[in-house]
Amino acid sequence: KLQAVEDRIATLQAKYEECIRKKDELEKKSKQCEDRLVRADKLIGGLSSEKGRWQESVLHLENLINNIVGNVLTSSGYVAYLGPFTGEYRNDMISDWTEALQNNGVPYCKNPSPALVDTFGDPVKIRNWQIYGLPKDTLSIENAVIVQFSRRWPLFIDPQGQANKWVKNMERDNGIDVIKLSDKDFLRSLENAVRFGKPCLMENVGEELDPALEPILLKQTFKQQGTLVIRLGDAIIPYHEDFKFYITTKLPNPHYTPEVSTKVTLVNFTLSPSGLEDQLLGIVVAEERPDLEDAKNQLIVSNAKMKQELKEIEDKILHRLSSSEGSPVDDIDLIQTLEASKLKSNEIEAKVVVAEQTEKDIDETRSRYIPVAQRTQILFFCVADLASIDPMYQYSLEWFITIFLNGITNADRADNVSERIVNINDFFTFSLYCNVCRSLFEKHKLLFSFLLSTRILIHEGSINMDEWRFLLAGGTHKPKELTNPDPSWISERTWNEILTLGSLPNFVDFPTSFSQKHTIDFQKIFDSSEPHREPLPGDWEHKLDNFQRLLVLKCLRPDKVTHAMQDFVSHHLGQRFIEPQTANLGLVYKDSSPTTPLIFVLSTGADPASDLYKFAEEMRFGKKLSSISLGQGQGPRAEALMKGAMERGKWVFFQNCHLAPSWMPSLERLVEQIDPDKVHRDFRLWLTSVPSPKFPVYILQNGSKMT
Repeated sequence: KLQAVEDRIATLQAKYEECIRKKDELEKKSKQCEDRLVRADKLIGGLSSEKGRWQESVLHLENLINNIVGNVLTSSGYVAYLGPFTGEYRNDMISDWTEALQNNGVPYCKNPSPALVDTFGDPVKIRNWQIYGLPKDTLSIENAVIVQFSRRWPLFIDPQGQANKWVKNMERDNGIDVIKLSDKDFLRSLENAVRFGKPCLMENVGEELDPALEPILLKQTFKQQGTLVIRLGDAIIPYHEDFKFYITTKLPNPHYTPEVSTKVTLVNFTLSPSGLEDQLLGIVVAEERPDLEDAKNQLIVSNAKMKQELKEIEDKILHRLSSSEGSPVDDIDLIQTLEASKLKSNEIEAKVVVAEQTEKDIDETRSRYIPVAQRTQILFFCVADLASIDPMYQYSLEWFITIFLNGITNADRADNVSERIVNINDFFTFSLYCNVCRSLFEKHKLLFSFLLSTRILIHEGSINMDEWRFLLAGGTHKPKELTNPDPSWISERTWNEILTLGSLPNFVDFPTSFSQKHTIDFQKIFDSSEPHREPLPGDWEHKLDNFQRLLVLKCLRPDKVTHAMQDFVSHHLGQRFIEPQTANLGLVYKDSSPTTPLIFVLSTGADPASDLYKFAEEMRFGKKLSSISLGQGQGPRAEALMKGAMERGKWVFFQNCHLAPSWMPSLERLVEQIDPDKVHRDFRLWLTSVPSPKFPVYILQNGSKMT
């Protein structure tokens, strides 16, 4: 009996244990189920916040994949062909191309921004380029992308030296070699760069390139005993894969032969008005409101950083999802990543909203300074155009910006922004006028001030372009033939001019009114000793503004147009813009520095030497001034003198540079190599030369010139 009971107990015990085990298992399952529910909730929640973004990404990517053929086609065409052209021309070409794509049914993205930067550009990389000094306008960004993707080495058309500066900054950490074709051992430097895989920049090339560069430009590499080599000159040297080659020219409008153009990628880095305006706006805001400019720069950096972080998180989630085995609900690591990502992306989204608002506020405040940028940009191109009048009238962007910064610092302060803008514009316009007038011959000074005033008015829309063209070149056709009302005083030429004036919209009735009503009144103006100040007869006095009156005067008394121009400038810019500027050596000296040469541009019979000696005595530099008249064989002597003076802080005076054209490249190199940190602060270089196309452009652009 006992045995039977014990057996039963054992059976019950086993049953009990079985039940307990089952209960534990159920509890565990229930717990797991609860956990899974919670995790599933997190997973759904986490992924749902990504869902919206990913749906957008998928749509965007699908759109890109569908249109990739057209995008890559236009971008490749851009890189291959559009480097040498200006922004407007590039846009025209792109619209022609996209039209052709449309007609041929090739899919492409129809977005307003250029396909090149969207398809080939990387925002983070572009931002880094801008930190290294790449201008922020669209044209410059396109140029940088062209350089990145082109198969040939770039040749930058770079009159303002911006590409040069950007390349030097960008490659500084890689130990860039800077060489010129005029260097005696430029081939050896190039050889070292090729051998050790360093970047190399060749500056200031002309319209011809040295034939020795051909193997480098055509990348004529070949294998020898398993290593990549290239033949340079008569040596065969190993070719390092990291080698990069850049070429820049200072010429504003070079004509390269097809032989040169097919070996390099020509990239037009000439400053565009809109590009310069962007840069100047940055400068004026940085000076006036440094807090804003800092905030804007930090925003750009943090936005790029946040986008980068979001992308990393996204990649991580997608990687976990694709590599997780079994149920994703059990992948705790994935869920933690998702949670972290949700927090991060919420945080980033909140920051992006704040950033966008801040950016709006910053842009709004910045936009108030646009009038300064616009005025300054007009003035720069006025000054840049003077080079077509005389080869000696060349000015660099750095020189111009230095004057601009001085203008901002010295202009009168004001309580509100609009007043301050007027002060900066007035002060800077006059300060630039004084600086440039010093370096102009007497006959060009009025021309310059007239150009300044008309350019400003053309920008404001106060001058009609057809009327402006009439003033410069005269009319081209007569709308109707009328007989000369009084040949006794109206010459055939004058009457023809009056008839062609009738082709302008504002002067349609002028010839008829002249011959029928006002012949005698116009004769009074013709006979007057001051015809430019006489009132016009009839309604014409009120109908025409003072620019249009110039056109009437041009027809009647062309000899008095210059007097009328003086009145015009004095009316629009002020009397001080037509008063002669005295050439004061003290003032010029005050604006100069050891790295800026002072250049006297000579006219016939003028000799500034005695003035300079007198000025040196005043400045107690009489004993410290050495002078040489350049000519045959004086180069080495002059070079030794200059090097000594730079160490001891003396003045050197090289007379008649035009007589030593062959030594000018050496002088240019000496001036370029002046190190502002090592040169003695009292050192000054004075030069004299008659206008000559052989005079180095670099010295002209960065020196202070006086006529």
